Amino acid sequence: MAYALETGRSGHASNDLPAAEEVWFSTIDAPTASTPRRTKVTTNRGSQNTATANAASAPGGDRKGNPLQRRIRVLHLIDNLDLGGAQTVLLAWLRYQDRTKFDVHLASIHGTRKSLFYARARDLGTPIVLLSPRRWLPLYLLRLPVEISANGYDIVHCHLLASNWLGKLLARILRTPVVISHDHCIDPLRANSTIATFIDRQINRLADEVLAVSPGIRNHLIAAEGIASERIQVIPNCVPELPLGERKRASGKLIGGAGRLVPQKNFLRFLRIACRLVEIDQSYQFVIAGQGPQETTLKNEAARLGLNIHWLGVQPALDQFFSEIDFFLLTSDFEGCPMALLEALFYGVPAAAMMVEGIRGEFSDELLLLDPGESDNDLARHIHARLENQAEVNAQVQRGKEIVARRFSARKQIRTIEEIYVSLLERT
Repeated sequence: MAYALETGRSGHASNDLPAAEEVWFSTIDAPTASTPRRTKVTTNRGSQNTATANAASAPGGDRKGNPLQRRIRVLHLIDNLDLGGAQTVLLAWLRYQDRTKFDVHLASIHGTRKSLFYARARDLGTPIVLLSPRRWLPLYLLRLPVEISANGYDIVHCHLLASNWLGKLLARILRTPVVISHDHCIDPLRANSTIATFIDRQINRLADEVLAVSPGIRNHLIAAEGIASERIQVIPNCVPELPLGERKRASGKLIGGAGRLVPQKNFLRFLRIACRLVEIDQSYQFVIAGQGPQETTLKNEAARLGLNIHWLGVQPALDQFFSEIDFFLLTSDFEGCPMALLEALFYGVPAAAMMVEGIRGEFSDELLLLDPGESDNDLARHIHARLENQAEVNAQVQRGKEIVARRFSARKQIRTIEEIYVSLLERT
């Protein structure tokens, strides 16, 4: 894809971002199209940028020489822009990216402008490349190498399974100076398949640095894939510093769950615990935000159990959800560093989660930790007892807010990642 650059000033700006600038790219979609197509992308540029710096980091500009003497060009590559913790944390980073030093683009293996997080990424002023409209239509096999080679990225930062396998390989073949692997979870495919583990091990050798969102994932990569410990850094997930609205407390017994409706999240356990809570106190109510392949199964099971669940469906943001619930319950069988849980703590919602890998290593008394080996009856009793102890609830909420501010701040995390970028480029 070839680019010609024109710029024009836009009046849009936010409190967190520098003034936006509209950038028009005349594009030729390789390898077959020959007629340029004029498209617009909005990008933010800090007031400290000079015309020379902009030209040096623009597509088609001077990309030769030391990248540390101009804006560093970064491509974040992710599987999709649908519901997921990796997508949520990536958008949190983009909000605070230092655009005076980094020219950041986002590419999605598949997706459209109707994808859940597309509008949010666009509104942050990030240039977005949608490589294929459908998962089963592998146009990304042609478009991704063109995108990488035509734009001269200094860093390709890969997220999620497909992006890590394909992106790292292509970036290395095309001689991208720095390639980063970001591990957001140990998905069932890699956990249960020796072939997938073997492929992941070989592909990870192509990365200059491997980032893991939890110590548990880091330990897995060392034990299962033989990655040297010094090549892995733990960068926990994070939440942006958003305004906090007033929390609404209705009955005091509204329990919420949020996430993809997939087996890993084990919403069937959520429903069983909900059934036991209603047996303890009939005033309990329940709401679930999310969508996924298990949606029909879960709704049928809720009906069989006689539960009245409010199904919200997929939500582009969970601020209203967290403002209305009284307690957040996470019933996953395994996690990396769950974004929904971090958001609950940020918004001051008391929470409980299963004491599984990815949670027990990060939290102690900031939430109610539940033993997966206990019965549904016992789990429900623990939750009910916690909600009956308002003093402990208030103390837990305060501890949750403190750990988020101290350890899971998006503004702090992106500064750490930017330091990693510079450090790796200095070695090249």
